[in-house]
Amino acid sequence: MILSLNTIMSATSVYSIDLPEYVSNFFKEIGGISLSAINQSRLLELCNQSTVKHLMVYETFVVDHTEILMNLLQQRCVESLTIYNHHPFKFTDALMDRLNTVAMTIDIKIIVNGYYEKNYSNIKIYHEQTYEHSISHSFVLLLSQILHKKRRPTKTFLIQTVCKDDFRKTVSDHLRASAIWSDCIAPPRIDRRSVYEDFFHEKKHKLLQQFGEHTQPMHALHSFGNGLPNFKMYEQAFCELILETMNSGSWHFTEKTFRPIALGIPVVHLGHKPMHARLLATGYRLYDNGFYQQWHTDVALEKKLPYLESFLTHIKNDKSAQAQMEQIAQHNYQHFWNHRKNHYYTNLQNMFDDIVGENTLTHKIYKQLDF
Repeated sequence: MILSLNTIMSATSVYSIDLPEYVSNFFKEIGGISLSAINQSRLLELCNQSTVKHLMVYETFVVDHTEILMNLLQQRCVESLTIYNHHPFKFTDALMDRLNTVAMTIDIKIIVNGYYEKNYSNIKIYHEQTYEHSISHSFVLLLSQILHKKRRPTKTFLIQTVCKDDFRKTVSDHLRASAIWSDCIAPPRIDRRSVYEDFFHEKKHKLLQQFGEHTQPMHALHSFGNGLPNFKMYEQAFCELILETMNSGSWHFTEKTFRPIALGIPVVHLGHKPMHARLLATGYRLYDNGFYQQWHTDVALEKKLPYLESFLTHIKNDKSAQAQMEQIAQHNYQHFWNHRKNHYYTNLQNMFDDIVGENTLTHKIYKQLDF
């Protein structure tokens, strides 16, 4: 199948629908794939004329036009489909099950920024750590080195989260009512994402006006998602409590996880068990005195919050624990900036080699450098 797909990629058009610019550039500049952008009407016209050899779509097309896409696949109007899924939790189990069934007879590939709750044996799935890579910008490394020189913790914990779901709200409410809160640094509480985004949009706008939009520093700051790092808080806090966007079902790591790691800050990571296991499997480390086994038990969140409070109290009072956390933070810092950065490019090369063989941009340029 790979050989025939490679031939298709090099000999015929690869059509795309509604790809965001960064995804289109991802395929063109890294994959070396020449895309022909079309709309839905044009796709239907092409399918009426002949089989579309290869189609690339973004997640929103799959969600918004599920039945149209399924009909085209079931009627074998599309021979091969590649989906870019930036938010894995936007694909329901029912949708993924349908895609998996169709993939018994149609070539379906998904490039996903994250992980699904279930396994899908008929779909070729490639995992891409978008946020981990985007934050590993050289300018962020320079910022981290300035932070290291200025860091003088006055509080043990930093917690910055938008309490827009029950998990984050429950954890935040408990900590705010606990004795540990007096040793925490936190920005003003924001329960609505729009308020959070408006604040940082204005902050970014001022930076862009002052330093220019198309500069390396501004590209680096865009890697922090909707927010920006507050270096004054990082100077004053010993470690950060991480509450990720999703803590059940399908999920992905975001800047919430990799921001403190990239800056060399110790962390307490409150993600669910699969997230914890994946973080350790990729070579990162977390300080643990038995807390995480308690945190990942299958009981109500409210019953586990005393374990969290006890763990944070232990960190606050135990200098040996703090020393170990600093050592682990340095390991994670080095791992992030060296091994994981290299792994990202190796993973990308292997992925595109699998999808398009030696028709990637890298292979094309390599062949030209023969004189």
